[in-house]
Amino acid sequence: MRLGLVLLIGSIGSVGLWSVVVALPVVQAEFAASRGAISLAFTLTMMGFGLGGVVTGRITDRFGLVAAMGLSIAFLGSAYVMAGLSVGLWQFIAVSFLIGLGTSAMFAPLMAEASHWFERYRGLAVTIVASGNYVAGTVWPPLVNWGIEALGWRTPILRSAFSARHQ
Repeated sequence: MRLGLVLLIGSIGSVGLWSVVVALPVVQAEFAASRGAISLAFTLTMMGFGLGGVVTGRITDRFGLVAAMGLSIAFLGSAYVMAGLSVGLWQFIAVSFLIGLGTSAMFAPLMAEASHWFERYRGLAVTIVASGNYVAGTVWPPLVNWGIEALGWRTPILRSAFSARHQ
C-alpha cells in the first residue's frame, strides 16, 4: 500500500520534468526564440533537478521526508506560477531551474525512504519508486499537450501550480 502511494506521489511530483519539455515549442514561438535559446530552459530544469537532489537529500536526512516534500511542493507551485506569468524568455528560463529544484524532492528522497521500508526485495521496491518518474513521462506529456492545445501554454502551466500544491 505504502509503495503504491509513493509511486503515485512520485508520478505526480515528476510533472516538472515533463511539462517544460512539452511547452518548449509553444514558448519558443511566443518569445520568437531560437531552438538553442529555448533548450536552455530544459537544461536549467535538469541542473535544478540535479542540484535539488543533493539539497533535498540533506533536508530529508536532517528534517525528514515530509519537510523535503513540503519544500518541493512550495518551489514547484511557485515556479509554475512564475513560469505562467513570465513576460520574457529569460524569465521562463530562470524559472525552469526552480521547476527542476521543486521536482527533485519527489525522486531521490522517495527512493531513499522506500529503501528503509523493506528488508527483502529492497531493490525491487526502489525500482518501483523510481519508475514513478517514468510513469509521469507517460501520463503528463499527453495531458499537458492537450491542455496547451485547448487553452494555450500559460493556463496549463498555472494549473500545474495548483495541482502541485494540492498533492
